[in-house]
Amino acid sequence: MSEKWERCTRCVISSDFPRITFDDEGVCSFCRDRAFYAAEANTIEQARNQVEQLFVNRTRGGRYDALLCLSGGKDSSYTLMLAVKKYGLRILAFTFDNGYLSERTVQNIKCMVDAMSVDLITIRPASDVMKSIIRTSVLHPVYSPRTLTRISAVCNSCITMVNTSAESIALEKDIPFIISGFTLGQIPSNALVYRPNYQFIMESRRKAVETLVAHAGSAAAEYFSIGKGLLQRSFPWHINLLCLESIVEDEIIEKLQALGWRQPKDVDGCSSNCRLNAFNNLAHELAYGYNPYELELSHLVRKGLLSRAKALEKLADKADSQVGSILEELQIKREDLESAAVRLGNEAARRIQRKKDD
Repeated sequence: MSEKWERCTRCVISSDFPRITFDDEGVCSFCRDRAFYAAEANTIEQARNQVEQLFVNRTRGGRYDALLCLSGGKDSSYTLMLAVKKYGLRILAFTFDNGYLSERTVQNIKCMVDAMSVDLITIRPASDVMKSIIRTSVLHPVYSPRTLTRISAVCNSCITMVNTSAESIALEKDIPFIISGFTLGQIPSNALVYRPNYQFIMESRRKAVETLVAHAGSAAAEYFSIGKGLLQRSFPWHINLLCLESIVEDEIIEKLQALGWRQPKDVDGCSSNCRLNAFNNLAHELAYGYNPYELELSHLVRKGLLSRAKALEKLADKADSQVGSILEELQIKREDLESAAVRLGNEAARRIQRKKDD
């Protein structure tokens, strides 16, 4: 039973992760699901073939082949290398600055775009709007608990804003592909290569946006939608190139360091770019009892791309010293964060119980 084990003895999934079970040796149900990983390997191979065909048959009329979402972290930075060096794409790099990028991250972004000789465009939302979105994301039930097993609520908001902004830019500039640097632990296998149905996305996002607007103001909605004048154009393909590779983290960092990229020292162990991450993880753990990076790190461990010891080290490095200043910047009292976490956690527990009863 799960109660006997704090974490899986093979990966790093904890006993608080939703619907997880352990066998008598402490091995979690994910690690035991060999059929899933066999199917995933087949999905990756199909995605490689699809990406190759998409790139070979791409229209070359525009200035750029792809818009690449560059956070300055190790994964997106290495993905930029792949796009330019391996695939020979003409890239427009795009950075979404949430106001909490490490100073080292800003240098890393400059380092990478200079090394790869690509153009860069940056969007930085108004500070008061961004902070309102962050506060709302942690203090109110913006997203269903099921969508948060891979990602914290604040990261979910940021990534949605990144994707929406990237789609708007790609549509404006007639760029056929949007490339991201997610790992398969961060996204499901059906998101390796896809072309979004915008109407479906907006409907699925409707309740979240309504909650954000109710608490963060109408300005927040602008970052979660695309202008009507762009909707008649052909939507770009989304491609996650890093998921198609089999490369260990140390090798990624070694290749980046050769170009001048350096790991920021003012972030937690699960981030390589954002000062907000320690706060995001704390809010998630208070509400749901587990770290939102457990699924990603466990997936990397199972695939042999990260050691279990290194994954545990990342989870243990919480950068607690960063949290106090972030709470102050966001004007959130610790007791308010904890009260919100109790409400969110109770609601998540009720939803799980309802599903069991059904």
